[in-house]
Amino acid sequence: MDQIPETKKNHLWRKVVWHTDPDEHPLGPYHHAEVYCCEEANGYAVWYVRKLGKDDARGLRGTENADYLLGYFPRNGRDDAIERAVLLANSADHPDAVIENLDRAAASGQKV
Repeated sequence: MDQIPETKKNHLWRKVVWHTDPDEHPLGPYHHAEVYCCEEANGYAVWYVRKLGKDDARGLRGTENADYLLGYFPRNGRDDAIERAVLLANSADHPDAVIENLDRAAASGQKV
């Protein structure tokens, strides 16, 4: 059984929207886009992690690879935070369209 990394233990919900196909790129590099909801010290946060290749055409032009805070919810907002993450990660039928929607949300989010 795989161990859960310490940094992932506070994740309440997580979805990898897109990732590099290991059959096509067995030696890397590994690129991905994911959304997750996690518990913070005094509330809940919704994050978008964008780690796409430098020449990848996915998403909106000019959006940088980074971790984006897309929402912060108070201690009693657990369900709202999870709902926000789920809706963002499932905002379209195709992963490329989801990444575009996440990039739009990232424009008003906080880049870390």
